Amino acid sequence: MNVLEKAKAVIDGFDFNEEHIAKFNESAGTELSSESLKDYLKKWLLYYLIPELTAYDSEEEVQLGTTKLYGLPHLPDSMEFPEDMIFAGQFNLAEIKPHDIFNEVPKDSGIYYFFVDVNGVESEVFFYDGPVDDLKIREYPNGDEYESSKILNLTGKTEELYLQSEIIGWWIGAEEEYDAYDLATIIGADVLKRLEGLLQKEAGSFTLYDHLGSLPDEYFFGKPRYYQGEDGDTPDFYPGFFGFEPPWQEDCFLNLSVWQDKWSKKYFGDIEITC
Repeated sequence: MNVLEKAKAVIDGFDFNEEHIAKFNESAGTELSSESLKDYLKKWLLYYLIPELTAYDSEEEVQLGTTKLYGLPHLPDSMEFPEDMIFAGQFNLAEIKPHDIFNEVPKDSGIYYFFVDVNGVESEVFFYDGPVDDLKIREYPNGDEYESSKILNLTGKTEELYLQSEIIGWWIGAEEEYDAYDLATIIGADVLKRLEGLLQKEAGSFTLYDHLGSLPDEYFFGKPRYYQGEDGDTPDFYPGFFGFEPPWQEDCFLNLSVWQDKWSKKYFGDIEITC
C-alpha cells in the first residue's frame, strides 16, 4: 500500500467517539455517523509531494534539465526563449513520476517549461523529450535580469499527508448558521489527538492543517491552495502551486498544470496566477 492507502485504512479501522458525535448532531441539526465521518475524512485526506528548495547564484552550477524554479531555462536548439516572458520553471517528469501515486503525470520522461508574461495574462508551455545532453542554458532574449534558480530536490523524504482541520458545514449537511466546525468539536479533542498520532505512526508523514497555515507554498499533487472554482470538481490535471512574486505585485500563487486531452491524446500545459 502507498502512504495514502495506509492512512485510509487507519481511518476505516478507527474507533470514533459516538457520544461526541451524538451531541454534535443534536446541537447542529446534522445526522453524522461514524461511517459518514470516515468517508468524509478519507475524501479530504490529501497527498502532497513537497520538494526541498536550494538556491543557486550561478546557473552553471545547476544540473542540466533538473526540476527547478526561475533562473534560466535549459532548452534544446529547437526551442526559442519567448520574448517578453518570465521563465517560471522547468519540471523533469522522470524526477516527479516515482512519487506519482495517482498515476496522473502524463509521461514517464520529458521536461515541461513554463513561461508567463509580465502582466500575468499570457503563458507559454513547451515540452521536450529528448537527450539531456542537447540542452543549453538560454539567456533572456532582451537581456533582462532574472531571479536565481531554485532547485526542487525530490530525492529526500518529500511525501506528506495533510488533513484539513476544519469541516465546512454544508459539506456535512449542517444548518446554515453552523457553517464551520473544527474536528475536535465533533469527535472530541482527545479523540482527534489519538487519530492524528495513529496516522503519524502508520502512514509516516502526516500533518493536520488549517488550509492556509501549515501547507507549504511549493508542492505537487494534492489540492490547489487557490484557483477559480477551487471548491468545484477536481481538476483533471495535477496541480502544483508555487509562491510567486511577479514585478507587478507580490504574494501571488502560480498554478503550473499539465494534462492530456482525452480525445486528441495530445499533452497541454497552462499557467494560472492568483494574487
